[in-house]
Amino acid sequence: MKTIVINGISALLGGGQTNLVNLMRYFVSYDCKVIFLLNSHNMHFFSRYQSDQITLVEEHFASRSILHRLSWEKFFLPKKLQEWDADIYYAPGGTMITDMPNACKSITTLQNMLPFDSLERKRFPFFSYTRFKLFLLKFVFLLSYKKADKVIFISNYSRDCIKIILPNIEQKSTVIPLGINEMFMDVNMDAKFDLPSNLKVNSFYLYVSHLDYYKCHKQVVRNWKKLVDSGFDYPLVLAGPAVNKYGKEVLELINQLNLNDHVIYLGQVDYEKLPSLYQAARVLVFASACECCPNILLEMLASRKTILCSDKGPMPEFGEDGVVYFNPHSLEDLCQKAYFIEKNIVESKMVAERAYELSRKFSHEKTIEKCISYLLN
Repeated sequence: MKTIVINGISALLGGGQTNLVNLMRYFVSYDCKVIFLLNSHNMHFFSRYQSDQITLVEEHFASRSILHRLSWEKFFLPKKLQEWDADIYYAPGGTMITDMPNACKSITTLQNMLPFDSLERKRFPFFSYTRFKLFLLKFVFLLSYKKADKVIFISNYSRDCIKIILPNIEQKSTVIPLGINEMFMDVNMDAKFDLPSNLKVNSFYLYVSHLDYYKCHKQVVRNWKKLVDSGFDYPLVLAGPAVNKYGKEVLELINQLNLNDHVIYLGQVDYEKLPSLYQAARVLVFASACECCPNILLEMLASRKTILCSDKGPMPEFGEDGVVYFNPHSLEDLCQKAYFIEKNIVESKMVAERAYELSRKFSHEKTIEKCISYLLN
């Protein structure tokens, strides 16, 4: 029986946590022992998945900062891998600077394109910890891809970007896009989302994402101001946690533009209730300007709703001809595309059906099976 150690210390938000949960759920079908490394901030999120096969290990020192984590991975983790008699070490967060014990294979994944997107990286405050971390991660990631025995990319776009810097990366890598959780394919009405009293089904546009600089919420809000001023009937609903200063700025902007009745912030929504929230919306919006594989967009594809989608890579790789594209940095393109959708309802519904067809390509079960097979073989 093989022992695989998976480093989930950096999985603090959205897609990173979702991917680890999916792995935990499906490892039960494989004859292997799994050790998940977690930190003090996400241990509670994963604690329910501990079992005879899956061991959760909380690393307090590595939880303090990225520098503590990198130091721990470099100087302390090799000995632990020896103690656990690990056959495979998987670092899905992208950092693989650990010297492997003999016979232990190393695998990592690129799930964060921000370190390689200088334009979006510069949107973070100059002296902020996040901007410094992203700058540092670019070099850490590149070192990791050189050291790792295998690399998993979750989009062709992300691998093509790294190939420009590391031309030989294709020889030891594969592309495995994320999969769509089954609950988005077959909506679980037991987890129905209760709309606020001022919202009605099929009467609002919905943007689900944590509020962050590269998610372009401010641009979307400014577009909505133009729409409201021109008599547009449908409010915008924002759902997702405000993870830093940017979230506060978005909410302040809504207030400054007198949009409190037209842009409604729900805060974080339970993951299990997202499918029914998608179903309640009239049109879905995805305005992110930087992704590896847009997990939320994939979920939206399965909703049979018209999607207003960012035209930045890698979104066209997944949305193809099943979404309506707009420039997320433009202060008018979203307005124009929203009016296009409302004036072409029949055509918009056909595009939504095409999106649903595309979603069938991203089978959750097959994606996880491919990933685990690649890890264990």
